Amino acid sequence: MRITYVTQTRFPVPKAHGKQIAEVCAALAALGHKVTLVCPNVYSGVHRDAFSYYGIPKSFEVKRLDHFDASIHWWLKPLGFFHFPINMWRYKKALTGFLRTHKTDLFYVRASLLVPLLAKTGVPVILELHTIPKRRSRRFATLCNSCKKVVCLTHLMAHELRRRGIDRAKIVVEPDGVDLSRFRHVPSLKDAKKKAKNFPDDRPVVGYVGSFFTQRKIEKGVGVIIEALAILKRKNVPLYGLFAGGQSGEIEMYKRAARQKKIDRDVLFHGLLAAAEVPLQLAACDILIYPAPASKHPYFQRDTSPLKLFEYLATGRPIICADLPPLREVVDDRTVFFFTPGDATSLAHWIDHVLSRPTEAKKKAERGQSLVKAFDWKKRMERIMA
Repeated sequence: MRITYVTQTRFPVPKAHGKQIAEVCAALAALGHKVTLVCPNVYSGVHRDAFSYYGIPKSFEVKRLDHFDASIHWWLKPLGFFHFPINMWRYKKALTGFLRTHKTDLFYVRASLLVPLLAKTGVPVILELHTIPKRRSRRFATLCNSCKKVVCLTHLMAHELRRRGIDRAKIVVEPDGVDLSRFRHVPSLKDAKKKAKNFPDDRPVVGYVGSFFTQRKIEKGVGVIIEALAILKRKNVPLYGLFAGGQSGEIEMYKRAARQKKIDRDVLFHGLLAAAEVPLQLAACDILIYPAPASKHPYFQRDTSPLKLFEYLATGRPIICADLPPLREVVDDRTVFFFTPGDATSLAHWIDHVLSRPTEAKKKAERGQSLVKAFDWKKRMERIMA
């Protein structure tokens, strides 16, 4: 089948959504489909081709549509975030022209705003949702019901879609996934620490690898880990913290927080990691943390299906996870240790608990490693395309 994935975002891009798009396209290609990814020609700051950047095979075509890029012109800098609507307007015009001659059997998209344009072609559309808009609920329902399928990440999202009037028969629930081939030869903890370097061998390492913020300004809980490490240091529990994946300004903010808590010599901050580096960095950690603040935001309470959690599970290290409703759809007390979101004292307690009960921690990690086999990207996309 000829499948055209249409995205409104830059590609490649140093954000989780770029990685997710790349993995979906690679998985569809691995299933034997001819895949074309169509994206705007907007500067992304990434100076490598998408395939090497994301560590995926060159199995699909990337088609960038030429149009005016408002983000690179100095005289438009004062417009700030208004770059996006300008670029979208230009991109839609370019996309309209492209669709007049492009032949495909199916469109795949994760932005509902592109659905009307694609639906006009008469070609079936699969819409994958990673969030649900707050406003214009009736128009959103109409867009969804015009699609062949609507894929969402959690059953909580599916419930909200049904409540808004989306046809139950169109809704497919599929969490995000992981490329298990990247974690096939994970080294032992001792060997990983030697290979990764900058890791102490005299104390356990607590690790977080992922973006520090989501949706531009929502903190994902790095500060909670820093506070927990400070609590344990006051109790003379020797630990080292790894934080990888932040932007430069975010890293400086959390470095200041670490200095204020007097643990700046006990932590290592790292910027964005290449896909090939992630398995080794995770394998060098004694404990992996998925944090979250105390928040009622839909991202934490309904929508999240974090790529990092699946990578954590594939690594086979003990995981301490914020107790969020959408995560309970994937993991439970048999595979991870849960702490109260936003509560550094709770997180500190469970870190200490894991360190003092290595046998229990190892069993949970092994169950998690077995569980994650069902979330391979190729299996996920096979179920969606069934």
